[in-house]
Amino acid sequence: MKLPLKSSSSSKKLVNKRKQSQSSKDPTTGIHVVQKVSRKKGEALEMEIATRAKKFYGGQEALKPLQIQAVASLAQGQNTFLLASTGFKKSRISEMYFNLLPSSAKPVILVFNPLDALGNNQVEEKIRSNFTAINLTKLTFNRQVAEDIKCGVYNFVYLSPEIFMNNKMWDEIYFSSEFQQRLGLVVVDKAHMIYIWGLVESSHGKKSFSIIVRLQDFSIFRPCYGKIGLHLQCQNKAPILLLSATCRPIAVDSILRSMKLTTKLINVI
Repeated sequence: MKLPLKSSSSSKKLVNKRKQSQSSKDPTTGIHVVQKVSRKKGEALEMEIATRAKKFYGGQEALKPLQIQAVASLAQGQNTFLLASTGFKKSRISEMYFNLLPSSAKPVILVFNPLDALGNNQVEEKIRSNFTAINLTKLTFNRQVAEDIKCGVYNFVYLSPEIFMNNKMWDEIYFSSEFQQRLGLVVVDKAHMIYIWGLVESSHGKKSFSIIVRLQDFSIFRPCYGKIGLHLQCQNKAPILLLSATCRPIAVDSILRSMKLTTKLINVI
């Protein structure tokens, strides 16, 4: 279930693109976890997830209950918001979820990063874990890479909100039936930046300036991060995973509104 799009020229364009991307196979259904996993619920589901994760990481990875709960939530098709401290290894959640998807379908997980350096680090981490991954930047994103992404070469695709919102070559990928049929999960890292940039854009004068000054050490965090919610409505039914270290209740509410989600459409862990 998705909230209705607002009536505007940009909204209509997004709706039209969505209609154009739908084929007779109905790519809006996307990709789902394997049946052995989807049939299980509750503790049985969490045990299955833990068993698969331990096997994948060779028993060397200490699994956290919240990691397993988050993956179980996603496996049931629920949008999920995980609040966990820095160092929690939140990036492991998308890896564990990826391993529940049918490999024959060449699934892809889309990750929004507000900082190119973070994307580069995540790509290195994924490669060490035997995943294929790429961080899309102005230097790396070209026609060949676009074709590789559409064909399922990469398990994880990292990109900035600017590329997601304002790049025509990315639109060709994102709204294609091939990509939508492979899209298994959308991850929004540093989700609290959606709230912070909302404050920046809604403020004026000294207040706005003071907020920006406090963010200078994170100058690559950008306003587009607060505008991806509408664009994400034009996708298949892949769940959305929001990740953040800490968020006050007012921030959580603001983020959900920006993402066009309600508390009924998301599981906050």
